[in-house]
Amino acid sequence: MLKNERGNTLITVLLMSLIFTVLGMSILAASLGGAKRTETRESDISITYDSVKVIDQMTSELAGILRNLPLEDYRRKNTEGKLYVQSKFDIDLKNKLKDDLIAPYRTKENISCLNIIDLSGNSASFIDSSAPCIDDISDYDTFNIEMGNDFTRVLDIIIVTKNPVETEGKITRTLRKRLILSPLPSFLKYAAGSFSDNNGSGLFLNGSANFSGNVYANRLTINEDAEYELRNGTIKKQDTNMSSINGDLYSSTANLLPLLKEKYFYKDHVPELKHDSQFINIDFEKTMNEEANELLSSNGIPAFRTGNGRTFSEEIRSGILSSFAINIVIAEQVKKQSGLPEILQEIVNNNEADFKSYLINKLEDASMLNGLIHGDVVIMAEETSLELNEKLIVDGDLYLVNFEDLTINEDILVTGRTHLVNFNGKLEINDDLLSAKDIIIESYAHNNGALSSKGIKVKGNLLSGKNTAINALNTSIEITGTIISNESFTINGDETGEPSENDQVIFDSVVYAGKRANISNVNILGSENNTKQLVLMAKDDLLLTRINEFGNFDPDEEDGMPYIPEDEIIKPLKGFFYTEKDAELYGVGSLFYINGGIFAKEKLIINAIRGEADSIENLPSKSSQLDKYSRFIVNYDQNVLLQRIDTLPIVQHLQIFSDELLIE
Repeated sequence: MLKNERGNTLITVLLMSLIFTVLGMSILAASLGGAKRTETRESDISITYDSVKVIDQMTSELAGILRNLPLEDYRRKNTEGKLYVQSKFDIDLKNKLKDDLIAPYRTKENISCLNIIDLSGNSASFIDSSAPCIDDISDYDTFNIEMGNDFTRVLDIIIVTKNPVETEGKITRTLRKRLILSPLPSFLKYAAGSFSDNNGSGLFLNGSANFSGNVYANRLTINEDAEYELRNGTIKKQDTNMSSINGDLYSSTANLLPLLKEKYFYKDHVPELKHDSQFINIDFEKTMNEEANELLSSNGIPAFRTGNGRTFSEEIRSGILSSFAINIVIAEQVKKQSGLPEILQEIVNNNEADFKSYLINKLEDASMLNGLIHGDVVIMAEETSLELNEKLIVDGDLYLVNFEDLTINEDILVTGRTHLVNFNGKLEINDDLLSAKDIIIESYAHNNGALSSKGIKVKGNLLSGKNTAINALNTSIEITGTIISNESFTINGDETGEPSENDQVIFDSVVYAGKRANISNVNILGSENNTKQLVLMAKDDLLLTRINEFGNFDPDEEDGMPYIPEDEIIKPLKGFFYTEKDAELYGVGSLFYINGGIFAKEKLIINAIRGEADSIENLPSKSSQLDKYSRFIVNYDQNVLLQRIDTLPIVQHLQIFSDELLIE
């Protein structure tokens, strides 16, 4: 071999060695870099997970802190008798959050910054202003709570993480967890639930209901078949899918653990089981008594509701007479008649021969109503509008009837029954109405939801010594005061109307029913563009029937979790419904869609199928129900926790509602 050839070979070998060396070093560097990135990623996940655990621990410890701030210590009455919150409450809360919650966790090695942002008032602020985690929080959305009148508070826990291992580079995450601190009863925290742990009680899910929100149960029974009842009382069953819970399952016991299996839930999605050690039952009887007695006292009636209210009706009557008998109206100038006006006979079914009443249908007659009237009174706006600006006190029955506008601007006190009957025009009650016996509200005005020119509006509070009934017959009625019904409370629509659910009652009300509550064939909406709601609490059973009977969602195909339809025709019931006893509800022929919640202290039974139902004899098969919307849906509305509702029971201390966790 020539000398220059040997030289070329050597150069080639050296060049190849260099290339392979570089390649080897590159592969080694890439391997080391990949391992480093993997290590860094693992550290990031670990640090973030540890920070989430810190937030969970802080939330748990916050519950203990709140137990040391009893709300009764900070509630006071002003000179007008209105309750308010002492400013000392926010000072004590802030100090405890700063010293007992923030300080112990701030020194953890994985935390760069920890603080709590208060979003309750008109502007956002850090609980510990000396250590802000963000330079500017002025653009945070706040909740404008009247903190001097309401205990509700909204807090954001914020954590900025760091990696203590400097060689892994800068790793940082910002975690935010929103907490709502509410003084409202525990049942308002859940889409559905039952408190009892007794045998044969608890929450029964028969078939395929759907809940978007958290569910509470101390005893849970899950069945594959949905039951339904025929009009003749016969009970039948329909094979269907399981129920879906798109939220967490809360309990104060461990009874539910055996049921946390895929086979018991829709599409095998098992909710996470969480412990609720804060759940506080309301004292229904005590609260109802307090609200009733406060309303009586504010209207000058020395009557008191105690116990089960058996003699309450007679006590109201006696209280009205003893307070106002000194001022008796001489009503001889007012037309006195035998029997009711013909148009009222069928409505009240009162044909007593000795019935005597005062008929007031002229403005000059109405001006005489400035004291106690002995006898039944009919005030009728038949040919002209009437407006009453004096307190109306009747020792007998009262009928407020209108074809033209009828407006009552002062209190109404009645020792007998009270009837509000709207045929046309507006019937407005702008102050309290207290009746020793029944209150019956009926409207026949075809107003298609527009209450500006027709229909009934009640802006004052209602109290009945016996039953309260609201009948919306192809019409809309609006009630924005508290309702206390010593016995039963009923809302009915017209079963034969076209379309079937064109009857609606619009609420911003808390209702206490001393016995059972019934709602049938009617829509329940919230006032102020559906931002408010009905909160109905019954001492005895709760019955909701024939809601959107044989109605169907359009479209009826589910669009993924949480399986909530977007239907412009079917209107959700806007309310929270609670009973001290039992409730059994059917989403088989009916189409239940609640925007709020449903809760029973003893037993809550929900029967539901999925898909379209055109008749009770032609229900869809189990296989055809898959991927169809449930006929019993509860979409939890957490906005109730942010509203000041003075007439709801106040619990002993603030409770925590955990909102979403954000990681950035």
